[in-house]
Amino acid sequence: MKNIDLNEINGILSDTLRKVVSKEISLKQAGAIARIASTLSKNIVNTELKDRVEFLEQALKSKR
Repeated sequence: MKNIDLNEINGILSDTLRKVVSKEISLKQAGAIARIASTLSKNIVNTELKDRVEFLEQALKSKR
């Protein structure tokens, strides 16, 4: 399974907004999508930050 990136989340949210405006989905459905997307985007950012910190730690250890 392919991971979703932040650009895809932005696309999903944009699509959700268009669907709300055109009344294809309800505000309740859009709210659920937004909550999931928000949680996922925070998780992606945290994971990327963790990976960067680990990389820097390894780089510092190898220079000692």
